[in-house]
Amino acid sequence: MKQIIICISFLGVVTLAHSQPLPDNVKAKYNAAKTDEEKGRLLYAYFIRPSAADSNAITHAVELLTWFKKQQDEVGANYIELYLAAVFSFKGDYSTSLSMALPILSRFEKRKDGYGLMNANHDIGLAYSMAKDYNQSVDYYKKSIALAELLDPKGYLSKACNDIGVSYYVAAMPDSGLLYAQRAVKIDTENKDTARLATSLSTLGENYMAAGEYEIALPFLRKSFAYLLQATGGKNSYSLTYAYNDFAQAFFALKQLDSAYFYAYRAINVSLTSGYKDQLLRAYEYLYKSFDETGKHDSVSKYFRLAMTAKDSLYSMEKTRSTEALNFREKMRQQEAETEKLKAEEERKQNIQFAFIAFGIIAFIIVFLLLSRSIITNTKIIEFLGVVALLIVFEFLNLLLHPFLERVTHHSPGLMLLALVCIAALLVPLHHKAEKWATAKLVEKNKAIRLAAAKKTIETLEGNKIENI
Repeated sequence: MKQIIICISFLGVVTLAHSQPLPDNVKAKYNAAKTDEEKGRLLYAYFIRPSAADSNAITHAVELLTWFKKQQDEVGANYIELYLAAVFSFKGDYSTSLSMALPILSRFEKRKDGYGLMNANHDIGLAYSMAKDYNQSVDYYKKSIALAELLDPKGYLSKACNDIGVSYYVAAMPDSGLLYAQRAVKIDTENKDTARLATSLSTLGENYMAAGEYEIALPFLRKSFAYLLQATGGKNSYSLTYAYNDFAQAFFALKQLDSAYFYAYRAINVSLTSGYKDQLLRAYEYLYKSFDETGKHDSVSKYFRLAMTAKDSLYSMEKTRSTEALNFREKMRQQEAETEKLKAEEERKQNIQFAFIAFGIIAFIIVFLLLSRSIITNTKIIEFLGVVALLIVFEFLNLLLHPFLERVTHHSPGLMLLALVCIAALLVPLHHKAEKWATAKLVEKNKAIRLAAAKKTIETLEGNKIENI
């Protein structure tokens, strides 16, 4: 949290001096977007996932965050905060990343923003993967995959499958990792997306390494590296650093130590420049293990100490405790949310039952008054009861159809109102016809009762007259 405050406070000075909102064309499309999901997709198309080395992108993200907050636009602010949370993961500060991303997940849930939920679950999975909590990582990645299958099967699904494959690789579970990596490669091949293939092919190779199949892994790593250079132009990036370390790992296992040194040193140079602490730790480990193979004890000691320093920076006791506390709070929040959801559903069912019972009572009274052969009823009473019955039927249909309407309209207030107006437009003519019929029946019944009463009176009078004669 301290790093977030420092980062935002420092960059906020720049923002106050020169607030740089979205470009006009992007801003126009953003303002025209009708749903939170459309806004999120637009921001993600404009703000590609973080290459944490790009300080200009991070600065601009913080400027945008300040601008969105000034506009009181919670949707835009949440998406930019999620971007920054992913940046902290890549920088090795997974605790800060989780403290940012978990509350954002809750906000997306409340707004029922499926696209935001997909991205938030993914970024939380990434943070847990960096924290080496692979069970939690896989759980969140699977939630992201389930949403990606519905919302973005040709795009985001590949990324989600690839990253869960990475978690299984580092957790030394290659059987599961290969399944997801192969699925990602299949999607990217079908889409002819060489930029994504650069990532998914490397994940496939990594899982073969986890299975001890280094000779099989190398062709996948080489093909991945070729695509990576094509996509990035050889510029330093997290993916490039990861690729260097993959080669260092493979060549160390194959006892080709000169090549292992070469790629580990390259990974160190990029990691030191860009702040990729997890990849710096990997490179130091491959170096000291390689030097140990050749008996260079001074170098072993040097790089072992550097590896331990990097490890302490990444996985300090304070960070571990903080992550465990965040994990516990998130589980409690999910349990509370599930309880509230069940409670709301139970209340809805009860309200439906009450509405049905009330309608039944009103309908019974109306039918009784219409069919009664001895009670003369004012038409105003039938009209009043008819209006009450109409309102009860409308509320009954609203309660019954509300979950369906929410799914269809994506919880848009305007569309929900339009749907309810359409229901009312169907009910009102039916109500008028029923009211007209009931009134006619009532008048006819009242006439019959009065006529019968009149006949009875006449018969009584005539009877009395005859008796008097």
